[in-house]
Amino acid sequence: MDNNEENKQTFEYFQHNGIPFVSGIHSIERLEWLKDFKMDPDIPLIVTYPKSGTNWMQQIASLIMNCDHIASLKEQTLYQRAPWMEYIPFKPDITKYMMLTTHLNYHMVPNDVKNKMIKIIYVVRNPKDVIVSSYYFHQCTHFLKVPKDFQDFLKQFVEGNVFYGSWFDHIRDWYNHKDELNILIVMYEDMQKDLRSVIEKIASFLNKELDGETLELILDQCTFKYMKENPETNYQMSTGLFKNDSDPLFRKGVAGDWKNHFLVSQSEWFDSIYQERMADFPLKFESDIVTNKQ
Repeated sequence: MDNNEENKQTFEYFQHNGIPFVSGIHSIERLEWLKDFKMDPDIPLIVTYPKSGTNWMQQIASLIMNCDHIASLKEQTLYQRAPWMEYIPFKPDITKYMMLTTHLNYHMVPNDVKNKMIKIIYVVRNPKDVIVSSYYFHQCTHFLKVPKDFQDFLKQFVEGNVFYGSWFDHIRDWYNHKDELNILIVMYEDMQKDLRSVIEKIASFLNKELDGETLELILDQCTFKYMKENPETNYQMSTGLFKNDSDPLFRKGVAGDWKNHFLVSQSEWFDSIYQERMADFPLKFESDIVTNKQ
């Protein structure tokens, strides 16, 4: 995001529809306006709960969408290619974009999203890894409260008292409506294990044909190393949102890192909550560490 206008802002939490948002980034007026936002059916939508692989998917999908002119994306940041439509700085009348992004719950997205006009890519990640990534992310930003400790953040996460609310509600609501939507569900762990296959699946969903050379180019530009080092993908310019000495978006880029942070008792407690709330949920998450082959 271009943040010159945000550098001196004060960020405060507020609730809307029972979900925590942050002023300066969101407003009730913007969230209400979105309900009737008229969306272009040719513009796909990336949906994620925060810290589930959003930036990675923005890079993958935007390269696929622009597969005939990948070099032209070199000077465009991920936010310019796929802005968050609920963010105050997004101005649809003057903003050029090839995709849109949202972290919103199913019930808060524009009505147009719900009538199969819009192609949706929904990325879902093992919630324990989401918790760890979110915990560190909160420490790197100007706009989120720094957690007291991991135990406290874990409790707040389970209760849904975090940025964008309950992970459980987010994933369940989107999944439960999948048959009513034009949606492709992608698991973060599959992106880690076999990115080539995931890219091919996304390209097919977006009706894009990739030749071998283009596929290899996309793979090269979707590695952890490439995205961490390049300003168009690492949000270096977002000085108003992130602390200068932090690297908020690219900490490790692996699946299964939760095992290095959860105590056994914390893992067992979270598992009991998960079983209580998601026992009938069909998607299963891998618990073993997957080596990052990027």
